[in-house]
Amino acid sequence: MVFLNVLLPVLLIAGGGFLVGRLVNRDPAILTKLVFYILTPSLIFHVLYTRPVSGGELSETLLFVFVFHGILFGLAHLASRGLKLDRETRTATVLTLSLSNTGNYGLPILLFAFGEKGFGLGLLYILGHMAFQITFGVGTAAWRKGMSIGRLLLNLLKVPWIYAFALALLLRGAGAELPIPIGRPIELLAQAAIPVQLLLLGIQLGQVRLRGLLREALPLTAAKLVIPPLLAFGLTAAFGIHGLLRSVLIVEASTPAAVNALILSLQYDRRPDLVSSVVFLTTVGNIATMWLLLTLLG
Repeated sequence: MVFLNVLLPVLLIAGGGFLVGRLVNRDPAILTKLVFYILTPSLIFHVLYTRPVSGGELSETLLFVFVFHGILFGLAHLASRGLKLDRETRTATVLTLSLSNTGNYGLPILLFAFGEKGFGLGLLYILGHMAFQITFGVGTAAWRKGMSIGRLLLNLLKVPWIYAFALALLLRGAGAELPIPIGRPIELLAQAAIPVQLLLLGIQLGQVRLRGLLREALPLTAAKLVIPPLLAFGLTAAFGIHGLLRSVLIVEASTPAAVNALILSLQYDRRPDLVSSVVFLTTVGNIATMWLLLTLLG
C-alpha cells in the first residue's frame, strides 16, 4: 500500500517526462530555464509568503536542515579532495551529495503518506533547504578557480531565487497583501512548479546515458542512498525530535539527489553528465529505500 498510494503517483508523473525524454530526444534547455527563472522563484515566494509556521517547529527544522546538509557538504568536500578528483567532478560530487530532491519528490510523498500536516511540515524543511541551496549550492556551482569574491557575489545576484526569498520575507514581515492580479499568477506558477519539475526530472532521466559513467556514478549513488538516512536518524535522536516532525525530517533528508543540483550543473556547466547519472540512479534506488523508510516510520 505504501508503494501504490505514496510512491506510484510520483513515479507516474516523472515517468511521463521520462517517455518524452526517450522518444522526443529534444534539449530541455528552455524548460530548464523556465524552471530556474520563473517556476522555482514563484514556489519559493508563495511558500514563504502564504504558509503560517510555528516558531518551535521552524527553529527545530532549520537547525536540523543546516546541520544535516552542512555535514553532507563537508563530507563531500573532504571525500572529493581526498580522492583527488578534478575541480568539475568535485563540484558535481558536492552538489549531488549535499542537495536533495525535497520539493518535487519529497513533498508529494509527504502529502500522500502523512496528509496536509506532513505536507506543511515538509514546507518548513524546504524553506531551510532553499536557503542552503541559494547560499552553498549556488555558490559552489557558480565559483570558478581564480574567481574573485566579488565576481562570485555578482553571479549569486543573478539568481532570481534570492530575490524571491527576500521579497517574500519582506512583504510578510510588513503585513503587506498582494493585489489579486499579482497574487493569483504567482500562486498558479507555484502550483505548476512541482509537477513541471517532476516532468523535467523524467525528461532528463530519459536522456541519461550511463555508458562510461557507472564507475563514477555508482559510488556517489551508494553514498547518497545510505549516508543521509543514517545521519537523519542520528540527528533527530540527538536533537530530541519526535513524532510527525521526526518522520518528515527523515523522509525529506532521504530523498534522491536534487533536480536543482542538475539544474545548477546545467546552468553553470559543472559535469551535468555525472550529475544527471547520479540523479537517475538515486531516484531509481530510492524507490526501495523510501519504501523501507516509510514502512519503518509508518
